[in-house]
Amino acid sequence: MILARLLTPTQVGVYSLCAVVTNLASILRDFGVSEYLIQERELDRDKMRSAFTITLIMAWSLALAILGGRFLLADWYHEPLVADLLLVLSINFLVLPLASPSFALLNREMAFHKVCVVQVSANVVNAATSVTLAWTGHGALSLAWGPVAGIATQAAILIWMRPRDALLMPRLRGAGRQLRFGAMFTGSRLVESGARNGHELIIGKVFGFTALGLFSRAAGLIDLLAQTVSSAILRVATPALAADHRAGHSLVTPFAKGTALFTGIAWPFMVGVALMADDILVLLYGPQWHPAAPLATLLALAGLPYALTMLAPNALAATGQIKRRLSVALWYSPTHLVCVGIAALWNLHAVAAVFVVGNLVQVAMYTRHLTQVLKARPRQLYGPSVASALLALGCGAGLVLARLTAHELGLPLIPRIALCVVAGTAAWLACAAALRHPAMLEVRRLLTHLRSRHA
Repeated sequence: MILARLLTPTQVGVYSLCAVVTNLASILRDFGVSEYLIQERELDRDKMRSAFTITLIMAWSLALAILGGRFLLADWYHEPLVADLLLVLSINFLVLPLASPSFALLNREMAFHKVCVVQVSANVVNAATSVTLAWTGHGALSLAWGPVAGIATQAAILIWMRPRDALLMPRLRGAGRQLRFGAMFTGSRLVESGARNGHELIIGKVFGFTALGLFSRAAGLIDLLAQTVSSAILRVATPALAADHRAGHSLVTPFAKGTALFTGIAWPFMVGVALMADDILVLLYGPQWHPAAPLATLLALAGLPYALTMLAPNALAATGQIKRRLSVALWYSPTHLVCVGIAALWNLHAVAAVFVVGNLVQVAMYTRHLTQVLKARPRQLYGPSVASALLALGCGAGLVLARLTAHELGLPLIPRIALCVVAGTAAWLACAAALRHPAMLEVRRLLTHLRSRHA
């Protein structure tokens, strides 16, 4: 929020373009090693050594590739700052191999308290560095140096608390299975990420960096959910599903419950963003981001189907069905990018609206594969999420009434948002209780736990 007020949409747009490039490279850098270490039934020193070696080779090779190609990308977009940003971001690839295997093992062992310490520490350092540099006038470079500082902190902590055998001398003995797994996993991740972020390359070239900055800020508003709820669920989901699969348990019930929990939060959140995007953007980021509001509304509505399959990639990875995940990506990604390319012939709002097409294709493909892998019907997988749809409608009705009331009373920005937050929260709690939604059961369990601790 602070950075959005210190930086312009153009500066954010230039960094967003570079972030897309490094995010794609990061998938190659890991080469599926983290997922392999999490889902592998039995690990030994040879497997650990080869995993570390693969990560090291891929990461350092990509650092050299980014350094060598940064001027070509800067020339293509006619923006010299692109080269400077990529130079800074390439440092991450030199440091990450020291942290990735340890982080994967902590997740495999479900040592989430240690994972939390690592992530919180890295995020704090990242944010503090970025804000300090932006405050002192370093512009878009502040967004690049923040992640470098955060990853350096993460690596230092993981080296200190690393699990046994997490950092060994390099050796590739027995790496064949890891390379086969990694090739499939990386292929699917690259295609998925290319579709998820490829639109930014198109927007930057067709509409310019200011438009890209506005679009990225609108998408960032939707990603607030990913940064809070989704990341926490996904961090636990893959190790938990993999552990159940290794134990021979069915994943149908955990998947259905996890999806219902997520949609019970995601769908009301998306509806709230769609209804209040203008006020939220101005409050969080400042009036210069108000033009991003219609884009945020369209992206929120387009993102509703995606919530149903948020856990699907993890379920397929946990069961070793990487080929199926790649198959979904190969259908979804070209469809999405073709739609974006066609919509770019009109305007930026059309680009946001066509996101719904790719999301619907993704839901259809994941449903087909999940019913086969988990031996379940769509109703078993998504039935509990029907209550989430009713919950979202109830929250939406509460927000609409609150906005109408605020308009009639002529309330200024902060009281208007406060009224909507109170009304939306009350509507969520009332509807969740009436529907006996699984999310409400978790809320009650949390309150019971807190009361027992303070008793």
